[in-house]
Amino acid sequence: MSYKIGSFNVRNLSFGAGTSRDLDLMADIIKEFDVIALQEVLSEGKILEGITVSDVSGQAMAYEYSLRSRLGGNWDMCWLDPKTDSKWYPYTGDDSRGEGYAFLWRKDKFKCPVNEHGKVVRPRIIHQYKTDSSRGEMKLIRDPGYARLQLVDMPNAEIRLITTHIVYKKPSEENLSKTIDFGSYVMRQNEFNVLARSIYTSVSEDHNDINCIVPYTIILGDYNLNLFSSGAGSPLVPAIMVVDSKKRILGTEGEMKNGFYFMHTTQADLSTVNKDADNYASNYDHFTFDERTKNSIVDETPHRVNAVERAGDFKTYKEKVSDHIPVMLEISMK
Repeated sequence: MSYKIGSFNVRNLSFGAGTSRDLDLMADIIKEFDVIALQEVLSEGKILEGITVSDVSGQAMAYEYSLRSRLGGNWDMCWLDPKTDSKWYPYTGDDSRGEGYAFLWRKDKFKCPVNEHGKVVRPRIIHQYKTDSSRGEMKLIRDPGYARLQLVDMPNAEIRLITTHIVYKKPSEENLSKTIDFGSYVMRQNEFNVLARSIYTSVSEDHNDINCIVPYTIILGDYNLNLFSSGAGSPLVPAIMVVDSKKRILGTEGEMKNGFYFMHTTQADLSTVNKDADNYASNYDHFTFDERTKNSIVDETPHRVNAVERAGDFKTYKEKVSDHIPVMLEISMK
């Protein structure tokens, strides 16, 4: 059976923006997928299911300005808050937008697993992971969201999705808890290294709980990095990253023979809209997975969906939907 996995930065999507954004079109786009990770979902995710108000008519109106009212009862969804306030994090400022992630999935295709205590394992934020300060790594500006989803038709198989929104620009000095002597491009690349080298490997190695026999792990999201093959230029994400059994990134050809993980980052279509012109701009939205996942379940080359065409033109899409285009990865499970 095949499954369509998506990633979509919805650009500051809040409940208050529901009247100015084309939620009907956004819901129709989401329906093209079986599971999708959203980035930049604000306001505690109220746009997903609406808000609770005291009177019946107000509640009905609140529900109308939600994605739930357009997607229907066959969809489950979860909003996640990556906010961090630990002293170990480099960023100490306040994100007044309340940016978060969301996972949405079709209930006839996926379900949340149940742990040994009978508790449903819902998506969560990953806060615990290791960084390598000798390589300039530090805790991420936004910790990633993590969803474990079992296949309804194959309950022993599990898709593990790690969604991210990598830092775009270096925070101002007053919002940093430590001196950072490199720029935003290096910060982005370092964050990707943490995600692929440390977080991905730890998640994918956890095989034996919740009766999961076959887990496949995928990073997806807004990397703010381009693949060289896209032609979009710097900053770049590596098409292949080689990691050894001690979770060290290997760089030279001689070292790579000791590779344990071969991490593939894909999706070379331009996936953002030029803010000053009617064309595509950057190649920021990607999927990353290891060699086993690539060879076992990846069906086709990831690509952006035809969302701008459905909106009519670039101007309408930018105003009513987002400045990012959803991207799709198709997998096949046998």
